[in-house]
Amino acid sequence: MYPALKHSHALLAVISILLFQFRYWAFAVKARKPGKFYKIAPHVIDTLLLATGITVAVIVGFTLGNSPWLTTKIVALFFYVGFGVLAMRGHGQMRWVGYLLATLTFIYIAAVAVTKNPTFFL
Repeated sequence: MYPALKHSHALLAVISILLFQFRYWAFAVKARKPGKFYKIAPHVIDTLLLATGITVAVIVGFTLGNSPWLTTKIVALFFYVGFGVLAMRGHGQMRWVGYLLATLTFIYIAAVAVTKNPTFFL
């Protein structure tokens, strides 16, 4: 069960960032109205992503106390959500800044997940 959940979590993360990228460029930059699918799908995918992440952490026995990298991922997740909201709802240059910071934060979260080290770049 663990490998299936872990791979599902990784796949959902890839789908989530691809959908974010598509939504930003198709709707935020080109100022088109997204359809119902693009309003609902990110919430469903991100909920499944969070659920699989929590399930994997519970199965393996990771806690915030024994896994500093997991704590870092969770904190970074809040920044990712905030920057994503700024990218989708902001105006002018703040929209671009939100997009850039959300994308960089996602890359950081993925790198921490792979390396299990919040300071992998040092």
